[in-house]
Amino acid sequence: MIHDQMNDLWAQISQQQNQVRIEDVDSNSNTSCVWQFRLPNTNDIKLLQQHTDVKVHRLLKNGVYFSTKALEQLGTKKRDLTVEYQQKQRDIVEQVMSVAATYAPVLERAGACLSELDVLASLAFVAAYSRDGYCRPVMTDGEEDGLGIELVGARHPCVELQDDVSFIPNDFNLVFGSSSFLLVTGPNMGGKSTYIRSLGAIVAMAQIGSFVPCTSAKINIVHHILARVGAGDAQDRGISTFMAEMLEASSILRTSTKRSLIIIDELGRGTSTFDGFGLAKAISEHIIQNIGCITVFATHFHELTALEEQEKSVSNCHVTAHNDVQNGLTFLYEVRPGPCLESFGIQVAEMANMPPSIIADAKRKAQQLENFDYRRKSKLQEAVDEEGQDAMEETSTAMEFLHRFRKLPIDDMSEEEINHTVLPLLKQYGFHPGIGFRLKGLN
Repeated sequence: MIHDQMNDLWAQISQQQNQVRIEDVDSNSNTSCVWQFRLPNTNDIKLLQQHTDVKVHRLLKNGVYFSTKALEQLGTKKRDLTVEYQQKQRDIVEQVMSVAATYAPVLERAGACLSELDVLASLAFVAAYSRDGYCRPVMTDGEEDGLGIELVGARHPCVELQDDVSFIPNDFNLVFGSSSFLLVTGPNMGGKSTYIRSLGAIVAMAQIGSFVPCTSAKINIVHHILARVGAGDAQDRGISTFMAEMLEASSILRTSTKRSLIIIDELGRGTSTFDGFGLAKAISEHIIQNIGCITVFATHFHELTALEEQEKSVSNCHVTAHNDVQNGLTFLYEVRPGPCLESFGIQVAEMANMPPSIIADAKRKAQQLENFDYRRKSKLQEAVDEEGQDAMEETSTAMEFLHRFRKLPIDDMSEEEINHTVLPLLKQYGFHPGIGFRLKGLN
């Protein structure tokens, strides 16, 4: 209405219709006005000031900005109403939030319930609609010999879901007192990592109440699942890949108990072969002799497989591959008992399209190393032959005696038990009973 009145007044003064425009004022500008009038022609300012009582605010290229007392009063009223509206709006929001806050515990409980239902429904869906089927595991809880983890037809729950993948199931037999420490050997790409990781996934699924991807499963409850898999460093903290391995292995040894499940993949790769093997063997013996928990150890150190002859709880298995002259190396992804008797490193490099000259050179150098080792053993054998058959038989007898002697629990035997056990053993192998060494601690 004020705008119309100003247009009528200006029409009477200048004989021009609808020249006065009204515009909002930027809230950041240095003025208390909410609105201002504007005449597009800056030359109209003199005529405007002569015939009207107005307040000119700005004179710009796009026109004259001015206001009247009535327009300023209306703007002030709008500003007051706006402040009042915002205050009432804040009050309403605060009231709504205070009421809504009383429902927070209910919403949290509902969210937790829905989350649990979502997990259980997802696990049930996977178990019901799995192509190869899931089974209900039999759970046990104890540390006695005979308990452990026995899986038949175990599969990795994630790998088997990949498109165009026909997963090869495998078994696990990890039992306290007989086979709690499993050494897995075999070529790269043969499936060792997938095999041992499937064990950790299955045990975790079983202990949260899920069916598991197996034909049958008997699982003893574990208190920890401790894994040393993969490779990584922390350059920002000055930690190399090998140091990261050692830190993880140290943490595992400090944390684990007999009721732990330890999964180790390729420990000792980041240093020299001798150091790596020494650490791998020392850690393995510590787990076997001092902790006694269920452990699966995948390694390329074939020398570790000799632990099966020294410790009754160690068993060997290997992943298989078929090497054909025409078709090359074919991985079977099947885990079989016993250690791996072949190494397929050069064949794997050949599959990676390594230059033929490098492959040929690698095969030649590997053959030279094998022949060197053979010649060294041959010379040793010749030396033994020169010493005579008697010396060799004495060495064999002594080694057999030591092998049997080391199995005796000398530290736990009394003097009387030692006399009835060790002395007849000495006589059996032709040693003098008065040999005079201290038996305690020799084992």
